[in-house]
Amino acid sequence: MFGEVLPGHLVIDEAVYRDPDWTRAAAHVMSPSFRSAEHREALWRGLQAGQLHTTATDHCVFCASQKAMGREDFTKIPNGCGGVEDRMAVLWHHGVNSGRLTPNEFVRITSTNAAQIFNLYPRKGAIRVGADADIVVWDPNASKTISVKTHHQKVDFNVFEGMTVQGVAMHTLTRGALAWTDGDLRAAVRGAGQYQKRPPNPAYFDAIRVSNKLKEPHPVER
Repeated sequence: MFGEVLPGHLVIDEAVYRDPDWTRAAAHVMSPSFRSAEHREALWRGLQAGQLHTTATDHCVFCASQKAMGREDFTKIPNGCGGVEDRMAVLWHHGVNSGRLTPNEFVRITSTNAAQIFNLYPRKGAIRVGADADIVVWDPNASKTISVKTHHQKVDFNVFEGMTVQGVAMHTLTRGALAWTDGDLRAAVRGAGQYQKRPPNPAYFDAIRVSNKLKEPHPVER
């Protein structure tokens, strides 16, 4: 069993639902909902202990006009928030810069673990001969202030609005080709993607089989 956490749940708590501005409160409606600060600290400890293995975003965005469908009925508020664009920077700033995570742990929970769980490793999740050159060049000293005015997501709200983070991606390569360079998004032409086969039984299943075999009782000699 594997566990993942969203960066939003690491830095945002349930106070957002008490915002007197209904539009702002509704913009944070998602599942699981944001919880109290003590839950937030428990999630950090889970990452540090290796009990949570990956970070995701559950990126599911809705504009204010869509969220407003639930103004008279809470259950009709479309469920979801954005986060994919700022996931890495938020996690680095609040994880690595705060001393909660090491840079190596950051790489593992954002890249390596997911590649291994989905049986794409070492083609993905590693920098080595024979692997796809999917590489992020990270500048730990660069900073930016997250804002709906400058983000690239097709939504009119950002749950990290106004947050200044230190540590951002300067260049991103996909199979060796620049896809992002210092603010310039270079989207590939349609059809540039490749299907990735994911065979069953990743390497960790072998470890489980060996472990179970060692636990089997030895035959009793008669």
